[in-house]
Amino acid sequence: MAVGPAQETRTADVVLVSDRGPVTFRSTPSGLAPERRTGSVTALLDRAAPVIDGDVCWLAPSASDEDRRATRDGRFAGLGLGYGFRPVPFRAADYRRYYEDAGVRGLWYALHDLWADLPHGLDGADAGPGPLGDGAALRSYQQVNRAVAAAAAARCHPRTVVCFQDYQFATAPGFLRSRLPTQTVGFFLHAAFAAPSALAALPGAARGLLLRGMLAADVLGFQCARWADSFLRFAEEAGHEVDPADGTVRHAGGRTLVRRYPAPPDQAYLSGVFGTPEADRWSGVFRGMRDGARLLVRVDRLDPAKNVLRGFEAFALLLAERPELRHRVRFVCCLTPSRPTVPEYAWYAARVREAVADIQRDFPGVLTVHWDEDRVRAMGALREYDVLLVNSVHDGMNLVAQEGVLANRRDGAVVLSARTGSAERLGAGAVVIDDPRDVRATASALAQALAMPRDERAARALRMRAPLLESSPESWLRAQLTDLAEVRDNRHSH
Repeated sequence: MAVGPAQETRTADVVLVSDRGPVTFRSTPSGLAPERRTGSVTALLDRAAPVIDGDVCWLAPSASDEDRRATRDGRFAGLGLGYGFRPVPFRAADYRRYYEDAGVRGLWYALHDLWADLPHGLDGADAGPGPLGDGAALRSYQQVNRAVAAAAAARCHPRTVVCFQDYQFATAPGFLRSRLPTQTVGFFLHAAFAAPSALAALPGAARGLLLRGMLAADVLGFQCARWADSFLRFAEEAGHEVDPADGTVRHAGGRTLVRRYPAPPDQAYLSGVFGTPEADRWSGVFRGMRDGARLLVRVDRLDPAKNVLRGFEAFALLLAERPELRHRVRFVCCLTPSRPTVPEYAWYAARVREAVADIQRDFPGVLTVHWDEDRVRAMGALREYDVLLVNSVHDGMNLVAQEGVLANRRDGAVVLSARTGSAERLGAGAVVIDDPRDVRATASALAQALAMPRDERAARALRMRAPLLESSPESWLRAQLTDLAEVRDNRHSH
């Protein structure tokens, strides 16, 4: 449950809620110091929130003692963010169960259809699919959602629009609705929403809470039509009245609109990175590695949903069956550690390292892997690729694919999983893998991309680049808030 001193509760016109806020405080020899946080959701909101009309308050849970002290001392006021931000404090154990056990090892795995790819019982828990089977994690998830919804409600006036961001708050709209029945509430899912059959692995109680919580929102946002349509099937199978053409679900609580808001790459941020000497240095390093060969690049987190392991298996298969490519391709990977305290992630990272060692042993000099996070280095690799590999099992959007298309200076080809939100935008120019679990199909797609003539690559790159220039983080958030404001105004006019 939430802990700590009461926070300032001045109302706002827009309340944003995400799991990770834009700032956290750290202890230094000279006292508490603010530190900016990173992450795709955080970066999008941080770029967009300052230009939104009206008073904006951003809330996020925190288990940090330093954040609790900074809140008590009023340190979150006056940070110059262009909006207000307040952490909602929680005990570390409650936060871990909410985030890791219920969130990652329950909802994340289900939403990305990862059950078949991961071992179970790594932590000795055999009841049901991961920790959600015993109910304790689900209770912690609900405690955090309830407390964050209460913090949002305290900042609402009648015309306030509240927008919850991502799967960590799937049930929060329901808790807010129970406090403020006529408040205008949105929920945007940054993650994928796999077929309803993938959600069948969740305990029935969790499925019911997920559906009821999401339908408590006036507007549900998804990254692409694939995930929106999957949610509509999920709601229909649960017995609700669904209109796929209109994108609406009618239920006991009223009507929920289901909409698409594709998250865009941050072009301003990319431009800033490109202009640095460090980016130029890394571009030179990767150009030098090419040495007459084609440069294949991957930039990803070590997340099972990203399907890195099968990508390496496909590359090894390609080299085994096409020996001449051993001297014609260099594979550079920038892999960022992800959630190392989650047992399945640690298991998966170990398997990826084993696959890398096998390739480096069998095909010396072909594969280079960077195992730590370095955003500038990753951007340097994206500038120089001849082929970019993105073969996610499921992915809400995958901004790397879009960033690569904008950053690349060689009209590089993109091998792209059809089960990414980016496929809706880039599919016309990418080499699309229909089934990312099919290693042979992935190897064939890599072979096609590596052999693609320069003029075809240029034409495909142009087709991919065009739709990316039409949106921004600001327009992405404004689209959500505009639809929510329309719902609010229609409600208040009746």
